[in-house]
Amino acid sequence: MTSAPLRAARPVTSILVAGYGTLTSGIVPHLLSLPDTALTVASRHLTATPDPRATLIHPDAVGTTAPDVIIGCFADDEHSRAFWQHPRTTHVLADHRPACIELSTITPTWAEQWHLLLQDHGALPVECPVTGSRPGAIAGTLTAFLYSSAMDERAERVLGTFTRNRHRFTAPGHPARFKLVYNAWGATILHSLGVYAPLLPPLLGDDSATATEIVTTDGWMSVIASTKLHRIHRDDYSDPDFTATHMAKDLRYARELLGRLPLLECTLKAFEETVKHSGPYVDFTAVAVSDAP
Repeated sequence: MTSAPLRAARPVTSILVAGYGTLTSGIVPHLLSLPDTALTVASRHLTATPDPRATLIHPDAVGTTAPDVIIGCFADDEHSRAFWQHPRTTHVLADHRPACIELSTITPTWAEQWHLLLQDHGALPVECPVTGSRPGAIAGTLTAFLYSSAMDERAERVLGTFTRNRHRFTAPGHPARFKLVYNAWGATILHSLGVYAPLLPPLLGDDSATATEIVTTDGWMSVIASTKLHRIHRDDYSDPDFTATHMAKDLRYARELLGRLPLLECTLKAFEETVKHSGPYVDFTAVAVSDAP
């Protein structure tokens, strides 16, 4: 009897996550759910791996990795540039030509430069700012704003684990531009929630509970009120889903793009006051107690 031919082993997808924080902590378990996947997390502040199935390295050791996919998630342009432009990283890009997914909210200028940088080193850039904060990351339901010059099976496989909706743009930098408008718009609405919600109890007394039920379950305000008003009522801004300091940074980037719009200026001032008085790492709904007008 002739023995059956051996089945070739399925290739392992090697994923490197650079930058570990609120968002990536929710994403990592989804990445580990992929079969035949090896996950490495590069972090300066972690002292132990976030999951025993993942390997923890210091960013200085990135040059020893051979990733098929790199996911970057950074606080701002400065930290994103520091990782992607570092010779250790560019060496990996040139040697292994990975698909590179940049989740950070960055400026359009750096986004466009990032595409050129990665292409020059033979890697595939996938510009991919996301929305949904920590709850979306944990649930695997983040919404992605995408631009890539080509479809890539590796990137699609990875993105499918933690995004539910993926909206594709047609030019580099367009996802970055839209994300800044999107965040500024949403932050302005959130600030208004903090302005108006505290008015209900003194105006309505016992009927303020009915008013709260209305704004959280019915009508156009319910989408944001249902997810944020509970923090304001409980005065609960610790354990952030998204930090006030990151929103303030996003608003400053939005101002660079959009100019000094009155609503944007008012909202940015409120978030800067929140960071000043409540600390940088409170949940961004703490803007509800800002003293800014």
